[in-house]
Amino acid sequence: MLFAGLILTFSFYAYTVFYGTPWGKGKHEKKMHEYITEKYQSQFVVTKISYNFLSESYQAFAYPISHSNLLFIIEQDEASLRGYSDNYPKVMWDSELGNHLKAQMKELFPDLDEGMFKALQIKDKGEIFGHNIPSYEEINVSTLSTSIPIDIKTNWSKVDQRTEIQKMKKLRQYLQEAQFPVLIEVRYYENEMDENAKVFFITEEGDIIEK
Repeated sequence: MLFAGLILTFSFYAYTVFYGTPWGKGKHEKKMHEYITEKYQSQFVVTKISYNFLSESYQAFAYPISHSNLLFIIEQDEASLRGYSDNYPKVMWDSELGNHLKAQMKELFPDLDEGMFKALQIKDKGEIFGHNIPSYEEINVSTLSTSIPIDIKTNWSKVDQRTEIQKMKKLRQYLQEAQFPVLIEVRYYENEMDENAKVFFITEEGDIIEK
């Protein structure tokens, strides 16, 4: 009996190491639902929660109640103030629902480089910037966050700077009204390796940071 009990205990422990615990999954499923509901002010379904033993964290899929085809990932994220991160902005951006957002941005920034107009999670970007362009860590952004670049191929000194700042403020207001918190990068440069490029970040919280 003792031996059998030890076997069962070890088996259960081994299972939890690789697959997590039922109560852990239940706890994080609830917290994930609260996280995305609060972040996007909309209703979602959280499903297929699992445990990643390599990162010792829980992750799940979710989708908006009204758009079950927009399946995205939520993950535990120690670097995030909320404790979780997701790629909903990227999934939405790549869907037909993102067309209205793209139209709004193109209206504000008609000279943007559409070849770079693509949403990516920061960990996937793999871009090489000049040393004067700050790392994402400097503005406390998780590597799991989605960023959308607005690239303007002109020198910052050659544009009406006050007008450009007003455009960013209008974009910030629009994103807040649309309940679409996402990291926006507005970059002014004459070539991609320009070390004197001017960069602005509009954070998920709506702050405009000049770098």
